[in-house]
Amino acid sequence: MPTTDAVLVLTTLPASADVSAFAGALVEARLAACVSALPAMDSIYRWKETIERDAERQLLIKTRPALVDRLFERIRSMHPYEVPELLVLPVTGGGAPYLAWLSEVTAVEDSAVGRSGDRKSRSSSSKSRGAATSGG
Repeated sequence: MPTTDAVLVLTTLPASADVSAFAGALVEARLAACVSALPAMDSIYRWKETIERDAERQLLIKTRPALVDRLFERIRSMHPYEVPELLVLPVTGGGAPYLAWLSEVTAVEDSAVGRSGDRKSRSSSSKSRGAATSGG
């Protein structure tokens, strides 16, 4: 199956997180062309042998394969979970103008990628999901 120079990265954040600031930092750093945040949803998962349920928001991050490692590094530096969801889905097609725009807005010198924007410190919480788990 043919692929493009684009990937979709998935991650989740607690529903109470500042999704706008998180997404904005990724776009500002040119690690993502666009981050779409879905409405709050229920995530049910197993963490440390306990079934947990938390409200989360799914983020759809549009970027290029060459930026994934740096994107992951940046997400981990800002993410409140010990093990954030980090899934990469290949994009096998799309509108040519959109794909060209995605490449254009994420094209920066290697030395500059991932160095702009503020870093948010990890939060701590008594709930295991909010501070120390993987995304759903």
